[in-house]
Amino acid sequence: MLGRLILILWGRNVNAKNFSETPATAAALLSAMANPKRLQILSVLIDREMPVGAPAARVGLSQSALSQHLSKLRAQNLVETRREAQTIYYSTHSEPVLKLLNTLDEIYDDEMPEQKRAAS
Repeated sequence: MLGRLILILWGRNVNAKNFSETPATAAALLSAMANPKRLQILSVLIDREMPVGAPAARVGLSQSALSQHLSKLRAQNLVETRREAQTIYYSTHSEPVLKLLNTLDEIYDDEMPEQKRAAS
């Protein structure tokens, strides 16, 4: 399963030479994203730039909680920042993040009709 996920994230075959490095990189990415609020933050920031306070309101976080989550995402280079005067703008253009969010969307979009039937 991890090998398949790695192929999805990087869109390439993993050979024996670089395989030892790829799982650690994938694990760091998954660890940084392994929080519902961080997933929401990333999905809000995909291919768009927002001032630092905007994602907080969209995902229901205080400014301090958002800052902690953004710090973890920044540490893994999953979000970019740009300063204009006193405002900091955040965005993400990370290809692995985009691929992983799209994969999660496909997985859970397919399950939604079943979940709705089970809830009825």
